[in-house]
Amino acid sequence: MIRVLLCVLPLVVAACSSPPAAPPGPLELALSADEPSPHRVDVVRGQSVELTVSSGKPVDVHVHGFDVLAKAEPDKPAVLAFVADETGTFDVEAHPDTLLVQLVVR
Repeated sequence: MIRVLLCVLPLVVAACSSPPAAPPGPLELALSADEPSPHRVDVVRGQSVELTVSSGKPVDVHVHGFDVLAKAEPDKPAVLAFVADETGTFDVEAHPDTLLVQLVVR
């Protein structure tokens, strides 16, 4: 019985001490402030996120909870890049009141 335990114990310790899985690759989303279609997108905590927002008029784009802000112009989309290091549901808006997407970080 002791031999069995000594053989199994290293396997149990190895399984418990394996490194955590790396977050998936970057999430890249292209959004339009002119034609919003709000939806939810799942994000893994620690994942890199890059949002590109186009607009036919100047707008400020804000990722709530991460305090990421950029301005979109008719000829220059806003690019917002950050690491989703907090969990929860976060709105991405073209201010003052256009919801573009909700990021659900788990």
